[in-house]
This record gives sequence, structure tokens and C-alpha cells, in this order.
Amino acid sequence: MKNTKLARLLRRLSDPEVDEFGAYLRAFYAGEEAPLALFEQLRLFHPNFEAEQLEKSQLAVRLGLRTRQSGKRISNLASQLYGRALDFLAWRKFLAEENKFDYYRLAMEAAREKKLEQEFFQLSCKAEAWLEEAPAGAWRPMQRLRLAHYRYYYTPAQKWQTENRPIEEAAIELQYFSYTAGLKYYCELKSRALAMQEKGGELETYRPAENASIESAFAPARLYALCAQLLDNDTDENYESFYRAFMARAEPLDKEDEHILLGYLINAVARRVPADEKRWAPRAFHLYQHGLERNILITDGYLSDSTFHNIVHLACALQELEWADRFVQTYAGLLVEDGRASTINLALARIAFERSDFDRTLELLMGLEFKNYPFAIQAKLLRVRCYYEKGEGLAFESLLKSYDAFLSRNKVVNKEATLAAFRNFLKILRLMAGGNHSRSQLEQAIGEQDHLVCRHWLEHKVQSLPE
Repeated sequence: MKNTKLARLLRRLSDPEVDEFGAYLRAFYAGEEAPLALFEQLRLFHPNFEAEQLEKSQLAVRLGLRTRQSGKRISNLASQLYGRALDFLAWRKFLAEENKFDYYRLAMEAAREKKLEQEFFQLSCKAEAWLEEAPAGAWRPMQRLRLAHYRYYYTPAQKWQTENRPIEEAAIELQYFSYTAGLKYYCELKSRALAMQEKGGELETYRPAENASIESAFAPARLYALCAQLLDNDTDENYESFYRAFMARAEPLDKEDEHILLGYLINAVARRVPADEKRWAPRAFHLYQHGLERNILITDGYLSDSTFHNIVHLACALQELEWADRFVQTYAGLLVEDGRASTINLALARIAFERSDFDRTLELLMGLEFKNYPFAIQAKLLRVRCYYEKGEGLAFESLLKSYDAFLSRNKVVNKEATLAAFRNFLKILRLMAGGNHSRSQLEQAIGEQDHLVCRHWLEHKVQSLPE
């Protein structure tokens, strides 16, 4: 059972979430004993599901299934549980505060179908009150439009007086939604094109013509317009305009849009760090701290492993090592269970490296397994730097060769630039380790590279060499 889709899904749930899933099964499927019995058996082995007792034959005995078809019966029960686990996740999302409007919408439809006019009207008032208090987001105009539509068409009796929005106001909401959604989609397309180094295409057809009146009246529209402007023309001035508007906004934003817009700001700074790490690395660190303080970076109770890794990387680059230690201790539990241990050990290895504890770094890097290629490449990069620092010549040269082969056989985004950045690093590291080049020659070799990882570290190492 350990490699089934059910096990993979359950493995990603925390212990409290698994317990909540069990309560969900008992509440909604109380009369179906077999699926619940299988769940109770699986629950004992969460999250690893490694025990021999999870073989189908063993499960069949424990569940009292002794027929020739018991294996197939176990598979069918597992499929039922998998479907119900997906339903459970959707149900939890549906009940979340940010999805309250959908709750009211479905409740209104149920009331209308039963001709419960008073209840329908009361629910519509609650939905409107919730929308008035909800943070601004790209979807809010459409929600307002849907509520106006329900009230106009679904209220069958005159005695339930509703203050229906005039058609003109509904049309304004539609314009807000269309304009903001168009900008948001354009930003997604443009960002992807930049990341993938794609050229051409029909991006401009998705970008709405500028509408200053909508941007001044609706904060998300203004922010996505500034984001689009930055993606079109990646200047420091455009970045500052976008950054100031995001930070200074008075109206709260929907969490999804806040998360997306903060991501664009972080990506913009990340593009600048290689050219001027001293100026931009602290700003990237500040953005991540802002995202943590406001809980923007936490989605459905989880912090992504890439965000976790990037934060530790920046903290180490700025020598905020005690802060990095506290961060790992505080947020490690918010990583998904699958791969959590390797992600944590990579973070701790990076911190140990910055403290010049190279033996501890290599110890932490042993046995790490990553499905995420960038993590694997960063782990190998740390290992290479450790061998250089320790002066282990033969092992160092062997590791350089295996690293180069690893780069060649893996697919990465922007492969040409990425390969150049890492291979240039290996090339310069070989020159440094060989001891046959002067400091000025090594500085010139570094300065000639447009694509180079660990540039700051290489420069620091070269400066410590004798003339």
C-alpha cells in the first residue's frame, strides 16, 4: 500500500489533518464500516506506510476478508477512500473563511429550490455583508455581479424587497473584473515567458488597454497594472513604483492576490541580486520577512519547500545565521511531510557551511533525496565547496567530474544559461584549486562571466589568495 495514490495523498496530510479526515468519514459515512476499518488500519502507520502489515494479504486478514477476491476488495476500498480524501480536502477548503461567498451562494440556491423566500433573502444579505468586509481581490467584482444576478432573477415574491443593484452598477463590476482578470492573466503569461526565455507569441492580445478610472477605484487592478508595467520594462523605477504601491495600500487584499503580487516583487529582486548582491539581497530578505510576518507565504497551512530554501539561502548570504536557525525551528513543521527531512537537512547544512563547519555540512548532506532538481544541484554545490575548503584534492577533482555529468543529464528551466552558470563556477574553481593563476588572473576570469553561480563567494575566496 505504501506506493498507492491513497498512501501518497495521506502522506502529505499532517497528523491533525488525518484525524480530521477520520472524523469526516465517521460523520458522513457512518454506515459504511469497511472503508472506515481500512482507514483505521492505515492510520496506525501514517505517515511512512512502510510496515509489512500493509501488504494486501495482511490487510485482508486484519479486516476479516478471507475470500479469493480479498486483494481486489482491498484495492476497491482504497479507491473509495482516495475519492473521499479528495472530497474531504475540497470540503475543508469550502468551509474556509476566504471561500465564504461560495457557501452563501450554494445555500441561496438550496433555499430558492425549496421556495424558502425569507431564508433566501437573509442569506443574500449575509453574502453582501461578507463581500463588503472581505479583502479586495481579482474575483470580488465577479462575486458582486453574481450576487446581483441571483437577487434580480431568483427573488420570486414582491414582499421581499431587495435593493437590487442597477444594471449600470452591475456592468461596472463586470468591467472591474474583466480588466483586473485580463491584467492578472497577462502578468502570468509575461512572467512565464521571462522565466522560460520565450520570445514572440501573442502576449499583447491579452493585455487590456489602460484604464485609469478602474485602477484608481480598485486596488487589485492598480497593483496588477504596475506589475505588468514592471514585467514589460524591468527598470528599478518601475520596481519602486510597484513596491511602494504594494506596501502602502490602505485596503486589505485577498490572500491569493497578495501572495501572487508579493511573489512578483520577490522575483523582480531575485533578478537583480546577481548583479548587485550588496544592494538587493537585503531587500529580498525584507520581502520574505514581510511575507512571513503577515502570513502571506503560508498557503493552506503549508510553506513551500522552495520558499523555505530561498529564505535560508538569503539569511545565510547576509550572515543572519541565528535568525536562520530560529526560522528553521519555527517553520520546519509547515513543510509537507514528503521530503521534509531532506529539505531541513539541506537548510541546516547551508547554515553549518557559513559557520565554516565543513565536516558537519558534509554529514548533513549525506543521504539526501530530492525530487526537486534545484535542491539536488544546490546540495552538490555545497559539497563541492566543502571539499575545496578542506583541500581534499583527489576527492575534489572526482566530485567536479560527477557534478558536470549530473548537470548534463538533467533538464532545467533556462538550461543553457543554468549550465553556463554552474560550469563557469566549476571552471574557475578548478583554476583556483590548481594554484597556477594569480589573483588578478582569477579576478579577470570571474569578471568575464555573464552567468556564474556563487560569484560573491568566489570573489571572497580569490581576495584571500596571495598576489
